[in-house]
Amino acid sequence: MLRSVLCALLSGSMLSACGGMPGEVELTPAGETLGTQESALDCAGASVTTLNIGGMSSWGGVLSGGGNWSVTYPANGVKLSFYVDGVWRGDQTLQGDSNRSGTWSFNDSGISCGSHTFQVRAIPAVYDSTGNPPGTCATGSTSKSFTFTQGCPTANLSCTQIPYSASCTGSGSGGTGGYTHFMQDVYIENGVTNANPWREGGTSWGAYCPLVTSGTTATRQIIVYYKVIDSSGAQSPVVSRTMYCATR
Repeated sequence: MLRSVLCALLSGSMLSACGGMPGEVELTPAGETLGTQESALDCAGASVTTLNIGGMSSWGGVLSGGGNWSVTYPANGVKLSFYVDGVWRGDQTLQGDSNRSGTWSFNDSGISCGSHTFQVRAIPAVYDSTGNPPGTCATGSTSKSFTFTQGCPTANLSCTQIPYSASCTGSGSGGTGGYTHFMQDVYIENGVTNANPWREGGTSWGAYCPLVTSGTTATRQIIVYYKVIDSSGAQSPVVSRTMYCATR
């Protein structure tokens, strides 16, 4: 009785002499990473046994897809990390059903046109009885990859040469539609280049190309560059047409 009273009056640093207080939570040892279950009691045998990617697709610069997962006892959940072309894009921690399994889904924006690699990495997690995940296991992880393509817009350009100018028509195709058109004209005379800045416009325009005086050695040509940007912000490759200005 007297010993109990004395222990209750002692400071926290001296409680070890009394065997600790009932219900006391053990502190994480120095150097151990919080959120990682490393003891055999918590994670022995835990692993991700199933990790599937049902499909990933990208349209308008937005990637979406999903799949399913399962783990073995004592894990009852999973932590998922998502990557696009090796760059981390987010995490999810999910609790499983009675079969220690579940589904996952993922969405991301700002996907550029072209081919990409999506990867999901899974680590076993242990939820407590209140649904709070105390951490993930140090072993038993796995990963899966999937290659997808974000459609690129394509620029199409045709030009005809008429006196003093070049008449051009452009159009876009592919990608997500809703194209914005840009053109640039570059003049080259006797090896000297004079480039006008890119400018936004319609699908048809004329580029001035003054004639070269007959009987001279001057050479003058014009190069017309054209590109489109679709509604998702994806830019097409640049196409061009080169024409020599006619002589008088």
